[in-house]
Amino acid sequence: MKKLSILILVFLFSIGTLNIFAAEPQTQDGSKAFYFVLNGLSDLSINNSSIGFQYLFQDKLGFLVELGFNSNNFKPYENAKEEKYNTYGVAAGLIYYAYQKGPVAFYLSPELGFSYGSEEKNNAKVTYTSFFGGVSLAAEWWAFENVSFGATSFIGFKTEKEKNEAGSVSTEATTNSFGILGNQNANLFINFYF
Repeated sequence: MKKLSILILVFLFSIGTLNIFAAEPQTQDGSKAFYFVLNGLSDLSINNSSIGFQYLFQDKLGFLVELGFNSNNFKPYENAKEEKYNTYGVAAGLIYYAYQKGPVAFYLSPELGFSYGSEEKNNAKVTYTSFFGGVSLAAEWWAFENVSFGATSFIGFKTEKEKNEAGSVSTEATTNSFGILGNQNANLFINFYF
């Protein structure tokens, strides 16, 4: 997956710098967009993704707010009890377009966020609460006047508290992680400017 992510970034950069089917980047004061983030190409669905809004309050600088969600209910085999998994999260941060060449722009986005998840299987319930912070690094290519595509990676820290409940037994554990966070090394996104 890491090789595919790097290949996608190189592809977007190559096409963007050649000015093929490209538009002028919208990195000016007052620019606003709704965006949709796909967590990898293997799951092109609303599940395991996020939506957000960004607004530039001055040239190349603005803020963003993002809501994430993941829900999965399935049976591991035909007569098994249904397993349920749900996660919800929110993140907010700044966005700074550090470099622009033709229809391609690179940005940095320091962000802070929170997520909550629960999982039910085998008569046990597990809940997850996490806080995270770090910087998103992204490349964005304006394919059309009001539409851009891109890829982003999040580098930062996360602290997660996990609580397991099985009958009358309850245990808790906390884990900390640092580095490239998320299920994939890079996420793909599409922005709709208005």
